[in-house]
Amino acid sequence: MVVEKPPAVITPSKDFKELMEKLDEIEEMVDNTNAEIMQRLGKKIGRDIGIIYGFIIGFIITILVGKLMPNILLFIKMG
Repeated sequence: MVVEKPPAVITPSKDFKELMEKLDEIEEMVDNTNAEIMQRLGKKIGRDIGIIYGFIIGFIITILVGKLMPNILLFIKMG
């Protein structure tokens, strides 16, 4: 049994280089687009986390002021 070599495809180097340059440009555009999409997603997630932290801190401050304010008012009236 004789194994034959597969036929070799010969492309002119000038055409090949032009194609590779076009592919590189397309790949760079895709990478930039993906990076921008991820950046926007990160900003949205960061905003949402910031809103949640704000609510939690506001709630804690409201509870603390509610607990401490009557004592502060009593102290002021006594003084």
